[in-house]
Amino acid sequence: MYPQRMVRQALRLGLLVALVVLALSACGGGEKEAKARSLPEDPQALRPGEYRSEEFKPSLSFKVGKGWSSAPLEASDELQITRGQTAGLGFLNVQEVYKPTRMGTPNVVDAPKDMAGWLQQHPYLQTSNPEPVTVGGVKGVQFDVVVGDRPQYYIPICTSIVGTPNCVDLFRLSTGGPILLVEGDKAGVIVLEDVEGETVTIGFYSPASEFGELAPEAQKVLESVEWRGS
Repeated sequence: MYPQRMVRQALRLGLLVALVVLALSACGGGEKEAKARSLPEDPQALRPGEYRSEEFKPSLSFKVGKGWSSAPLEASDELQITRGQTAGLGFLNVQEVYKPTRMGTPNVVDAPKDMAGWLQQHPYLQTSNPEPVTVGGVKGVQFDVVVGDRPQYYIPICTSIVGTPNCVDLFRLSTGGPILLVEGDKAGVIVLEDVEGETVTIGFYSPASEFGELAPEAQKVLESVEWRGS
């Protein structure tokens, strides 16, 4: 009797341990999933940690350290975070671009299939030579961009936003607002042509004099990117 009782107790104990392990594993998985927070809707400083997109497609997660803040809006084609008053990092799924004109305001047209080539050939931008890059396991190209010479009678839409014509309109968002580049600023641009079938354009930007400080901080965020699927 005694040995049989010991066996039954051992079996019960083993079952209890197994249930506890399963419960802890489930909790751990939930904690891992919940670790990536959604971005605040209002602009505010971000606590260091992992964040995920809610509206932007293709979905992604990324990690930030100190010094980053949320931007006002996340949309299906835009996700931005900022660093200070004049710098930031954005993920874009561009659907429309501003085709440059020599006179008047630029025209809105469908985004080109070769986004990297379009930016490289833009007459009012100066770009560095593209270099291969990988973000979240997806290959693409990266290059730097600044505003170049513009015709005398070119009237960018961004004039009404920045208060000066010394800017270039690049992309129009689903919200109706433009993505632009201001003279004196510098942007690092990454184009990934096939993220779950979509072209994703990533840009990190700041005054040119501060770009050397921004670039490594933006790189830390980009190294943490994971594309999460639909």
